[in-house]
Amino acid sequence: MADLETQAALSEARKAASAASYDIQKLPEDSVERQALHNLLTAVDYLIQAADASE
Repeated sequence: MADLETQAALSEARKAASAASYDIQKLPEDSVERQALHNLLTAVDYLIQAADASE
């Protein structure tokens, strides 16, 4: 059961990360906010990959 819950959570995390990526692209290219959000999203992507690998 936990495996299904984990997979569902990872799926939702991927969807949210994708939506965030789309929104980040709308920010001005040279803005500090865009760079900071991009770095944060990169960290989230790595966490999703790590969670996938531990399955």
